[in-house]
Amino acid sequence: MDLGLGGKAAIVTGLLAIFGQPARSAMAAETVFLQDGRTIQADKVEIVGDRVRIEKPAETIEIPRSEVLSIHSSAGPSAPPPGEVYRGMTEQMNDKVRREIEGRPGGSGPR
Repeated sequence: MDLGLGGKAAIVTGLLAIFGQPARSAMAAETVFLQDGRTIQADKVEIVGDRVRIEKPAETIEIPRSEVLSIHSSAGPSAPPPGEVYRGMTEQMNDKVRREIEGRPGGSGPR
């Protein structure tokens, strides 16, 4: 079964939409670095007075602020959705194929 270029591009785009994006809930939003060298991955961190409240999927803990060395966002650069990545792909592929055909011996040449 030949899907052609358009069909294959649609399949790739669909697969990327399903599998290419990391699950947002599985990613920690912040990393807490402690004075003793340990780190804690947290969904949310709040500073409440002299305590730091760390929310994780299974629990919420509070530790003294003096035990925290630093807090860093774990969120990397956000990737554009697959639709944005492949915007204009069909036109680009059509242009590429046209140039390849025109460049072959016996090709029809520019019209």
